[in-house]
Amino acid sequence: MASYQRRGENSFLLVVEAGYTATGKRKKRTKTIRVEDEKLLRTTKRLKDYIEKELYIFQSEVEAGQYIKPEKLKLNDFVDMWHKKHAEKILAVKTHRSYREKLDNYILPYLGHKKLEEIKPMHIVDFLDYVSQPGSAIRTKQLSDSTIYEIDKTLRVVLNKAVEWQLLNKSPMDGLSRPKIKKKKMKYYDEDDVIQFLQAMYKENIVWRLLFITSAISGMRRGEVVGLRWSDYYFEDGYILLTRSIPFFENGQPYIKRTKTDEDSRIITMPDWYMEEMKIFKEYWEDEKELNGDDWRGGEYDYVFHSGEGVPYTPETVTGTWAKIKNRHDLKNIRLHDLRHTMVTYLLSQGESILNVQERAGHSSSKITTDIYGHVTKKVRKTTADRFNKFDPRKFVNNSSTIRFTGKVRRRKKLDVSTLEEQKNSERGD
Repeated sequence: MASYQRRGENSFLLVVEAGYTATGKRKKRTKTIRVEDEKLLRTTKRLKDYIEKELYIFQSEVEAGQYIKPEKLKLNDFVDMWHKKHAEKILAVKTHRSYREKLDNYILPYLGHKKLEEIKPMHIVDFLDYVSQPGSAIRTKQLSDSTIYEIDKTLRVVLNKAVEWQLLNKSPMDGLSRPKIKKKKMKYYDEDDVIQFLQAMYKENIVWRLLFITSAISGMRRGEVVGLRWSDYYFEDGYILLTRSIPFFENGQPYIKRTKTDEDSRIITMPDWYMEEMKIFKEYWEDEKELNGDDWRGGEYDYVFHSGEGVPYTPETVTGTWAKIKNRHDLKNIRLHDLRHTMVTYLLSQGESILNVQERAGHSSSKITTDIYGHVTKKVRKTTADRFNKFDPRKFVNNSSTIRFTGKVRRRKKLDVSTLEEQKNSERGD
């Protein structure tokens, strides 16, 4: 049997009977819910339907043995609920993986045994201080600023969901400042480095050569390059239509998703010489597929960069190969992702518009572009202003006509209104 009763202006007590004790006494489970929607509170039928729906859910949880009283609910137990009822259904796979890694390796070993309502701000402060120390977590080295930030973010996400589900009145992290991340100096190739990079690429296998040249010129992210298919290439019009990314493999198969900013597609124009190179590579690719015969494992998908049998490279393989090529040719030590920075930096330094660079890079807004590449845009703004230096009047206007002031500043004589009226009347002939 289940029922509910109003306890306040916006709070309701849900009651579900859960059988009898050994002494014959009825067992009851209760749960208080709060309705924050004022419009819902003013609509009798809609409010009744909402409360009855919540009561039904509560009764199902009790009967299935899944309900735990909030005052007894430990963080470990809540995180299990969070995984099953929210994260696995709503979050992107890679995002959920990242949260799970932070929870399993750092948060739950330290805080998991605590009851939700017992976790206080000082517990969070102590925890973050603990994991920031060398050797305190699963790694012997000190965690990076960005990892600490992501641990903090994960815990906030979980506790905010506990508030949303009315298991907590307030998150213990409310009011706590976020960990700071020290901004690292961005690395990228300048023009001389790019020439050295290209020279090195033409000493490598054609597959790796064109994969890394694609990364450098298009500015695509690693997973976006890995996910390219020949159907994405529009040779006549000179562009690539980017629609997907392979951020990781799952059970030996590529996990395909839309691009990072969830855009439908992104058009990336490429230079003529690059497209000519890719046409030649496509002939090589088709010959290789034919030679594979029955061993071809690419199926219907025509992945451009694959390991020999049609299956695209894993992102980790690409990163590992980049490290080997850098060492082999003594290239300036930058990350694979820094080839993307190289593209953006070069275009901005050449005076390309922020909007065009934003669209090419796939940033969701121009503010992201200017925030990340502020050091470049400042130089570009200065260069833009310098373009007007050729109009300096001192170069072509007589010196006696240019503005010079060496005298004493005097207050302007106040014009008499009556004198002004007489002057106007005189001009009209009145």
